Amino acid sequence: MVRCYCAGLCSVVEVMAVPGTGGPPGHGGIGGLGGSGLAGDGRLLVSELRHHNFDAIRFASYRTAAKLRFVQKKTNMHRVDIWNIIEAFRENGLNTLEPQTEVKVSRLETLISTLYHSLNKRLPVGQHVVIESSTSILLNWLLSAYDKLRDDEGKLRVFSVKVALATLCSSKPLDKLRYVFSQISDGNGHLSMVRFSEYLKEVLALPAAVFESPSFSYSENLSTHIFDGVKQINVNDFLEVVLEDPGPECLAWLPLLHRLAASETVVHQTMCDGCRREDFTGLRYKCEKCHNYSMCQECFWLGRFSPPHSIDHQVKEYTSFTPTRHSFRRSLRCVPDRASLDRPRFPEHPEKTLNLSHIVPPSPLPSHNGFEGGPAPPQSTSLDSRSSSRR
Repeated sequence: MVRCYCAGLCSVVEVMAVPGTGGPPGHGGIGGLGGSGLAGDGRLLVSELRHHNFDAIRFASYRTAAKLRFVQKKTNMHRVDIWNIIEAFRENGLNTLEPQTEVKVSRLETLISTLYHSLNKRLPVGQHVVIESSTSILLNWLLSAYDKLRDDEGKLRVFSVKVALATLCSSKPLDKLRYVFSQISDGNGHLSMVRFSEYLKEVLALPAAVFESPSFSYSENLSTHIFDGVKQINVNDFLEVVLEDPGPECLAWLPLLHRLAASETVVHQTMCDGCRREDFTGLRYKCEKCHNYSMCQECFWLGRFSPPHSIDHQVKEYTSFTPTRHSFRRSLRCVPDRASLDRPRFPEHPEKTLNLSHIVPPSPLPSHNGFEGGPAPPQSTSLDSRSSSRR
């Protein structure tokens, strides 16, 4: 059992780490989270994953999150947020298509390159991404990830792309999942179990793409198991269940992906008692049994420790560093109302979608962009501005 101290919160959240089938703990470090490495297409990215030491991580949820963080940084998706993705879909006329519509690879390539072109406009010149290589890496990795779910070798479903990009982008989990809910809810603002099942199938293709399908695989009854017996699930119900800690076991890697990103540059001004390294970065783990015993994320993940600590001791996970004197001072203060720590609540019924036509004009549909005719008429409402017809 791992307990997590989230930055800015006074409460402790317990997280059950899913044991995995990784290789035996070793003394080598875990590479790849810095985002360096050779550029190439999706196949090279998959090959590069195998050359890092991710499979030595003892827990499947952490192992999966570390691998997907590597993919996220290699494709520069850690610089793109959910609003950029929504804008790119609309700009390329894909927001009006039904989720199961299959589009050609050339059209997806245009969509992805639009993301990176927009990204470069927001970045200083010295930080620009190489659009061609980033587009090639991401596109080929998506094609590889959804190879078993697509009917046509030269096409990909719109819903697959939306789920993958929304998962890999850099936004807060709350914003990502609100967007996801807009894609899988009905006209009354309630979760469609059929669409939720499709979402689980699509999102679990991502762990499978990094060789973690034995730990996080899809099954037909998975959606009903998560919302067992619950009727008329609105956006707040959905967020409460999926963002709960611990949440659904099949999605245990999802919050970890965000915690890895949040703690990546955090410096813990203490020494790791496993490897004796000082001022380490990333997640920190503190034993609840051994006095003042801390470990860096590598030592915890690999099972590397020193006496008197034992591998079966319960630990707390920290995503930020707070000096002991500050923690003691804060412990003397009044405990804030739990309500102030709760996530915001959203309207239970669909809201009128904003008309963004005067902000982001839809792109023309020239043949050189791979389009074949104009977009289909609006059918429903979601955060990607498909229509404003629903109330």
